[in-house]
Amino acid sequence: MAGISNNPNSPRQKMINLMYLVFIAMMALNVSSEVLDGFEIVENSLRKSTEEATKRNEDAKSDLSRAYEANPAKVKEWYEKGVEVKQRSDELYDYIDDLKLRIVQQTDGSQGDVRNIDHKDDLEAASVVMLAPVVGEGHKLRESIEAYRKDMGLLVDISKQSLFESMLTTEAVKKAGVMSTSWENAMFENMPVAAAITILTKLQNDVRYVEGEVLSTLITNVDVGDYRVNKIKAFVIPKSQIVTSGGQYQAQIVLAAVDSTKQPEYYLGTTKLKDNNISIPAGGVGERTFTGYVMAEGEKYTFEEKYSITESSATIAPLLMTFLYESIDNDMEMSMPSVPSGAVSPSISSGVVRFKEKNIWTVSGLDLQKAPEVTITLTANVRDSKLTESKVFKVRPLPDPQPYLAYKDVNGSPRKFTGGLVPKRTLIEAPGIDAAIDDGVLLVPHTVTGFTLNFIDALGNTIPLISNSREFTPQQKEKIRDLARGKRFYIGNVKALNPAGRPVSIKYSMEVIVN
Repeated sequence: MAGISNNPNSPRQKMINLMYLVFIAMMALNVSSEVLDGFEIVENSLRKSTEEATKRNEDAKSDLSRAYEANPAKVKEWYEKGVEVKQRSDELYDYIDDLKLRIVQQTDGSQGDVRNIDHKDDLEAASVVMLAPVVGEGHKLRESIEAYRKDMGLLVDISKQSLFESMLTTEAVKKAGVMSTSWENAMFENMPVAAAITILTKLQNDVRYVEGEVLSTLITNVDVGDYRVNKIKAFVIPKSQIVTSGGQYQAQIVLAAVDSTKQPEYYLGTTKLKDNNISIPAGGVGERTFTGYVMAEGEKYTFEEKYSITESSATIAPLLMTFLYESIDNDMEMSMPSVPSGAVSPSISSGVVRFKEKNIWTVSGLDLQKAPEVTITLTANVRDSKLTESKVFKVRPLPDPQPYLAYKDVNGSPRKFTGGLVPKRTLIEAPGIDAAIDDGVLLVPHTVTGFTLNFIDALGNTIPLISNSREFTPQQKEKIRDLARGKRFYIGNVKALNPAGRPVSIKYSMEVIVN
């Protein structure tokens, strides 16, 4: 099992750390306001690095999960520790995320956005949230980091423990050898919001790095306890131990711990094979047994394997899911073993079945209200006999579509805006709102028939402007033109028609921030 790589000395990470230190130093000198904007560069780099580390950690956790499923007895201890590491890391990461939001909302109000801070130079917000008497979160954060660092250190070797101590240090800051202030005071006292947020993001990045190092150690430990080879034995690895009548049993012969530079000789019964692949015609129905041996280095290693032959069965399966969606075309594979596709005729209890290509058919016209389940039956006439196979499928409603604003980026590539920060020019040039189901599996366009733009005036009142089509109205466009940078409005009450022409009310609302 391969481990994961978290390299704090990579060129990218070195650059991020250097930028972080430079900007902290510049803030201490109270240079210009441009430095505050510079923190956004560091913040974005740290966020990108954290996202990459999170992805690697998810892959490592998946490796542990697969190993546990394959061998629970061997992997249980490390898998359970991995689950705890993931949980502890997520808890600390989310806690820091909440602190960032609270600091930004302290300076920008309840609608404050960590990724779009208005008052970056506010020197009080971080102190209020982190250092306020009794309710300040600074000492709680320090204690959480110390507990996390200690517990993670118990799962790794001494060298990694030292690395964790260095990365997640919470020691009091000293000047000229004399203790001057606590860690939390040094981090957040009179610290501009932009700097405080970057400090917290750096902590999140360190948490993901520590999580990755611990998971990597756990994965390595899974392999440490393996037994070394003390026998050489021949094995048969079948593609399947159950074969349909008329098909073939197929398998590979494997000799464990053999020297790859000296090729063994494989025998099925007494017949020598060209390589280690087995192919036996499957005739009749019932259990079969075969034997053979492998010759290697003058030694003979025998094997014996069993497999079962069953009656052939039809394939009736959706290509995407295990169920069918109403209102759209569902592609399905329908076939019968040893029966030409042209000889297979499907039928459905409710809906329509149409041939598409080869063994692929399209099922459509499904209505959940009329039939929550449908039965698909395959019929074929083979050698004057009639073969019939049936399968029942549940019918599901389509998931809610998501509204979006279609535009092209600077390279002319099509993009979809679904909320957040967007240039005013993009809004003005966009003709209107579209909607679609696009979840990586389904791609189902819908026809938008209306939507509402909700603007907030200076008194906090909502001003709704309604369009009865997918296009922006002149009044809506004019209102957008008048918005200053950083102003927000909301796109909601989107109404659309699905591919079957049925009305759909989309609950999703988009927040738009003018850039």
